[in-house]
Amino acid sequence: MRRRMHGRLLVILILLMVLTVSLTACSQAVPESADRISSPVNLEIPAAGTWVLERRLLDDTTEAAEADDVLTGETVGFSPDTMLYAGQMFRDISYKIRRVNVHEYFLHKNREILKKLDYENNEIMVVNVYSKDNFLFEFIIDSKGEKIALVDDRYYVMRKVSEEVSDVQEAAVHETLESGIKEAVAHKQPVRSGLLLGVRIPVQTADGLGDFKYGTYWISCINSTLRPVLYTDDIYLPRMDGFWKLEVEKKPGSSGLEDSLRAYKVTNTYNKGGDRPAVTGYRNVSERVETRLRRAILYVGNDYACVENIIYDTDSNTAGAVFEKTLRTLPVDNLSNVDGIKISDMAGENGAMAMENAIAEVLANSGYEGIVIIDDDAQQKNFALYRKTGHWFFKGRIDPDRQGHLPYMDFNLNLLPPANMVAYDVLHVPWKEMKDKLPNAIDIYTSPNRDLAVILTRSHILLYTIEGRKLSGEPIAKIRLEEGSTVIMAEWSMGEYVARWENSFIKNNDTHVVFEGASGGEAE
Repeated sequence: MRRRMHGRLLVILILLMVLTVSLTACSQAVPESADRISSPVNLEIPAAGTWVLERRLLDDTTEAAEADDVLTGETVGFSPDTMLYAGQMFRDISYKIRRVNVHEYFLHKNREILKKLDYENNEIMVVNVYSKDNFLFEFIIDSKGEKIALVDDRYYVMRKVSEEVSDVQEAAVHETLESGIKEAVAHKQPVRSGLLLGVRIPVQTADGLGDFKYGTYWISCINSTLRPVLYTDDIYLPRMDGFWKLEVEKKPGSSGLEDSLRAYKVTNTYNKGGDRPAVTGYRNVSERVETRLRRAILYVGNDYACVENIIYDTDSNTAGAVFEKTLRTLPVDNLSNVDGIKISDMAGENGAMAMENAIAEVLANSGYEGIVIIDDDAQQKNFALYRKTGHWFFKGRIDPDRQGHLPYMDFNLNLLPPANMVAYDVLHVPWKEMKDKLPNAIDIYTSPNRDLAVILTRSHILLYTIEGRKLSGEPIAKIRLEEGSTVIMAEWSMGEYVARWENSFIKNNDTHVVFEGASGGEAE
């Protein structure tokens, strides 16, 4: 009996070992879907070792050499849990591998580069590298195994120089520390801060309903010395994969004019006038063309935008009669094709519970009886972000009868926006400190470097340096705001990225100076 049981246990053990080996072998295969490979579970990484960006791939329209091309010769290293790039070592590395159609991948990229690649079955591999879920680096692998790095819409051939990355990492870190110490001793490192500040501005229209236009300010300083403040129309949005533009255009709908949001990536070959995607909409300049849907942008972040949809009742005898007002949060990558995401998609079960509890409280205190939420999915989408006391908060909305007869009600959601929606929301000057000094101020933004505060009144942008946790005695700039302007975007940059953002802002937009900087004053 014991021998028979022992035999059964032995067979089971052997089967488990075979199954384990099979699963391990499968886990090391390159996935064909967009699966994330998290270190150190899988040690088979797509480009282990040390590489150099040997040369840049040029197309027929690219100059043979550009003064700002400083990446050729840069060292890149990959190990299961670290990455070396630009002399810095990043930890907690993960890899996302995709097998993609090469023509779809290059649809909005430089298609001339296709001539330099080798691809079978119209497929290539795309590898994205992340550190703690923050995007760092992207490269592609063609059918011959050649690896091409994509950095700021430029393509570099990667050549392997070592199978190991540890020695190079240690040398690079040591060199970085040594050079940093020497430079710090020679002179104090400059502190650089930059801000892309997006605003919504009300305008009058021929139909009397009013509308909005949008613009972006570029504000920057070095060692608390203000540089020229620039302005351009529309929203210039920094994202993980580069800069994008966000615009609102008018399009004819079945019942009148409708606002349509459009976001598109700006490439390094973008021409201020020439490469802009075609606009099929038009402005509402005639009272004969009725407005059906108007959208106001409330917030723009790296991946999401919040809007208010105002639907007008074109069948009503009353001009400008509103049929419905709703809030929506949309992915920037899919602004026109999605009717908003649900709060549970953004914040999980806590988001759904926060919405449910807030609605119950609002209805209990409303005085309305017998109101029932019929479409829970639609209600879960009825939320957005708004500013209060220097921070971003969630706001929900309920339309009691969905017919416009009863006024809609807004309510706060007891929920903090997640980091993938609002990446930075810290005040280094207390709200009370700001209000005590500037009672007319309505909003404040402070830099991560704790050197610059951007304060808004109803008529001006005031710029202050920060001393400790207090504002400097006098503003270093006072910039006039168009009446009714509201901030919808605030994206900060630091260090070497400040110059990159400024160069991109100037190169890809029609800008004008609104403040001359340290040596000048407000531009009229």
